[in-house]
Amino acid sequence: MILAGIVLKLALYGIFRLILPLLPKASLNYTYIIYVIGVITIIYASFSTLRTIDIKELIAYSSVSHAAVYLMGAFSNTIQGIEGSIVLGLAHGFVSSGLFICAGGILYDRSSTRLITYYRGMAQVMPIFSVLFFILSLGNSGTPLTLNFIGEFMSIYGAFERMPILGVLASTSIVFSAAYTIFR
Repeated sequence: MILAGIVLKLALYGIFRLILPLLPKASLNYTYIIYVIGVITIIYASFSTLRTIDIKELIAYSSVSHAAVYLMGAFSNTIQGIEGSIVLGLAHGFVSSGLFICAGGILYDRSSTRLITYYRGMAQVMPIFSVLFFILSLGNSGTPLTLNFIGEFMSIYGAFERMPILGVLASTSIVFSAAYTIFR
């Protein structure tokens, strides 16, 4: 929870306060390297998330994928991309921390397991918690009308404006995040 809620946002703050102001030409000239690393991270973390059966690993891998999206938005050098990375970082801090509290603090304490298959039928036992967990899961997947959707869309739009081909590849994160949220 501390990793997803604080440390990743501190890295984003460091990018905005240190890297971009101190190394403006390097950040412009080597944006393609950051974009390639970001696209690889998005795809690799999304496939790892699809393969996991542990709920805390699922939330952690999805956090890595979202961090790559707002990293690409931060280095897009467009207003939409930078604002989108800030919005996505803020929204992801709340949603991911809430999911970690739900998974580690409530589900694990009640069931003593983190395997997703054992959580079937929890809506009958804990209906209000299930609604909260569902809303947080929708936010994590970037469903429209959530703040994560706005931040992810703006970040990917900024990346698309900068480098269209890598922006299209980065937009696969939307499909992957919907897939691992629905599938698991």
